[in-house]
Amino acid sequence: MILIGSVLYLALIFGVMLWRGVSIEPEFVVLALLVIAIALGRGKSFIFDWAPFLILFFAYEEMRGFASKTGFAPHDLSGLERALFGGAIPTLVLQHAFYHPGVVSWQDVVALFFYFMHFPLPILVGFVFWINSREHYWRFIAALLLMGFLAFATYLFWPSAPPWYQLHDVVKINDRTVKALWDDQYYVSQIYHSFNPNQFAAFPSLHAAFPALAAVYAWSRYRPLAIGLILWTAAVVLSIVYLGEHYVVDALDGFIYVAVSALIVESFNRWRRHRSPPAGG
Repeated sequence: MILIGSVLYLALIFGVMLWRGVSIEPEFVVLALLVIAIALGRGKSFIFDWAPFLILFFAYEEMRGFASKTGFAPHDLSGLERALFGGAIPTLVLQHAFYHPGVVSWQDVVALFFYFMHFPLPILVGFVFWINSREHYWRFIAALLLMGFLAFATYLFWPSAPPWYQLHDVVKINDRTVKALWDDQYYVSQIYHSFNPNQFAAFPSLHAAFPALAAVYAWSRYRPLAIGLILWTAAVVLSIVYLGEHYVVDALDGFIYVAVSALIVESFNRWRRHRSPPAGG
């Protein structure tokens, strides 16, 4: 009953937030999950386990905004994208086929949904891990944070421009959809424009990397969830490319960061277990 009630509770809260144009920020997700943890009788351990993650996550977010102010010129990856796709730009192909100027189509809303679920998804998956195994949760969170800081270093020293910034024919669909749906309400506009403080943090795409990393850590223990996350990752990649927020090469690079981060964390975890003395020894 608690599980069913928790799902309905989260669906109601996040549904209303999306309906009213309120970006689902990490602190909102964690507060909602805290209520569930208290209902499960694990409120204190939730605060203990999740506080370090939140502190480090917010520190990363602040630094991500700083990375856009270093003065390094953003790189243009459109040439690499064309080389990979035989001269075509997938963003332009998708927008020419599905985007209708002046009209908010269903695909615009769906893509916006996957874009806005960037932060909530890994936190929700982390909560599933935490409920069942704190050790598994900590490994996932360690890989998530490591990947974020590796990406930050890339944004700092090798910034790159998204398609909407670099290519004149690309429409920034997010801006037009938000304005059309919420009539340019001040609070919606303010939240939306603070959602990504660094417009040159395109390569790698953490939008693609976050659900991919969640799928990696779900695979061994939660196979149905992992398959769902793989499908989610595919939908995210399709969405961010269609919206003009990322090139496909940004997403592919994000998957490399997933592999590197998971490999480092799991290698360290195996080394630590090998170094630990046997129980009772």
